[in-house]
Amino acid sequence: MNRVLCSIAAVVLLCSSAVASAETASPLPLSDDLVLTGAQEHLIWRQVGSRNAPQGGAPLQFDASIYAAVPASIGLHVFPAEITGRVPMVKPYRYARLGNVLVIVNPTNRKIVDIIWP
Repeated sequence: MNRVLCSIAAVVLLCSSAVASAETASPLPLSDDLVLTGAQEHLIWRQVGSRNAPQGGAPLQFDASIYAAVPASIGLHVFPAEITGRVPMVKPYRYARLGNVLVIVNPTNRKIVDIIWP
């Protein structure tokens, strides 16, 4: 009887720790290798890039390129729910409008993971 109770307790403990770690884990992992389809990029540009979105004050010498780190002087913005509802993989990322392009940025290291042109 004691073995059965110990086994049940072990199973309950394992299940509860798995649930706890699932609750604290980020729903979508961040990567510097975000891949979006042309349709997803078009939707994002139409919803955020083409609006009069706040533009980041990019230094003149800053060249927006994939994997380049965005300077701290450039403000990053959260994607609106209308985007994350249709393209959920961008939810943990941030964006900035730099001139005529929209950059998608990994907020943990501020690296550009995608650039969307009009």
